[in-house]
Amino acid sequence: MATLLLVHAHPDDESISTGGVMMKARDDGHRVVLVTATRGEVGEIHNMDEESSRPRLGEIRTKELENAANILGVSRGVFLDYRDSGMVGTADNENPASFHQASLNEAAGKLMAILREEKPDVVVTYA
Repeated sequence: MATLLLVHAHPDDESISTGGVMMKARDDGHRVVLVTATRGEVGEIHNMDEESSRPRLGEIRTKELENAANILGVSRGVFLDYRDSGMVGTADNENPASFHQASLNEAAGKLMAILREEKPDVVVTYA
């Protein structure tokens, strides 16, 4: 059994970009590991009560990701636990805890630890 490891920035990126790849790997008997950098705390809200949902958006999107991961056949999901960065030039993007502001060495170190632990046969990500 091979291991496929996918790296995405926010919840929903996995479904939009690689959902079919994950399901195919699962259906072929492979292990699927999903790494997500943020919980999507500053993403867009559609058809929700923004006043009550905005403070809980990270929690809401985390649950959405868990549900999607179950459907897509993810064996293990890991968050790098950075804060969502939002768009360039916004206050969210300048937040010291945001992924955009993270030290490259720190972020690479977190990912490297997962890669060493999982020893994936294939890594899927994007730039």
